[in-house]
Amino acid sequence: MRPRGFSLVELMVTLVVALLLLVGIARVFVISKQSYRVQESTSRMQENIRVASDYFNRYLRQADFWGGVASTEVRLRPGTTAIGKGSCTKAWIMNPAEGLLGYAGAASRPVGMPAGCLTRYVSGSDALAVRFASPDDFTRDAALSRSAVERGPLYLRASLGHGGLLFDVRDADLDDIRRSPPGGPESGVFNYKLKIAVFHLQTQDFGSGPVPTLAMLELDRSSLTTVQLVDGIEMLAFSFGVDSNDDQQVDRYREAADISDWRQVLSVRVSFIARGDERDNLVDTQEYALTASRCYGPARSRCASRYSDADARFQRRLVVQEVQLRNRVRG
Repeated sequence: MRPRGFSLVELMVTLVVALLLLVGIARVFVISKQSYRVQESTSRMQENIRVASDYFNRYLRQADFWGGVASTEVRLRPGTTAIGKGSCTKAWIMNPAEGLLGYAGAASRPVGMPAGCLTRYVSGSDALAVRFASPDDFTRDAALSRSAVERGPLYLRASLGHGGLLFDVRDADLDDIRRSPPGGPESGVFNYKLKIAVFHLQTQDFGSGPVPTLAMLELDRSSLTTVQLVDGIEMLAFSFGVDSNDDQQVDRYREAADISDWRQVLSVRVSFIARGDERDNLVDTQEYALTASRCYGPARSRCASRYSDADARFQRRLVVQEVQLRNRVRG
């Protein structure tokens, strides 16, 4: 018996079935690839949350440290050299009375923030300035020189019982400073480098369009420099635990615009929205409560600070953490 081949109809049916199988396999592959990319995005978002939280904890726990003396005991030595970025001048930087100062978000820059400090500012996001003498970065008298300006030329000379002196190594009479009071670490006199960190949000283009990024304005050598810390931080808000009766207990949390005496602030509540970097199939319609009076949500929601409909497919997480200002809490 002669062998029969496939008929044209059978061949076409086979091809159609094979094509359907290939389409199905391709579809499964595309879905699996997208799911993998979204899972990777979620993992990166979780890591960004951890890193951002660590930055806030690290700096806020050092806020208002002045070498063991009270901020009211720190005086300024007159200087002439300009330091700044825009209007962020030396007078604004060297301000021990404001070891912590919050700025409420607005359209073009945070309320009260000097013009020119921030670039590519994310509208509506808060900012927070933290000042302190770095407890891990002190210099002996013999090493004080006008050329020693790495990581900033501003120093605090602190001595228990004598108060503190903020000075610029480029302008000051260093021999006179070494004599008032004399000594070094052995006699309880330390020269600390002054630190300032201004947390804020800015947009940063990493090659695929602008991405909201947590950034920090810091003093580097002889100017203020913006450092990108963590990408994918979409919105940022602060509220502050106020002790209004001096019993070392937080009475209530207030926003920056409602605080008249920043020395009463004992803790900071940080609220931020972390966003993934891959769009998912979901549509985010949630409204996130940043503070008691502010929320963040879709463009059509009631929230004052909103993300656009085009960004509704990103995954988001609201993170709220409270940090105690340990240099203001007695005992």
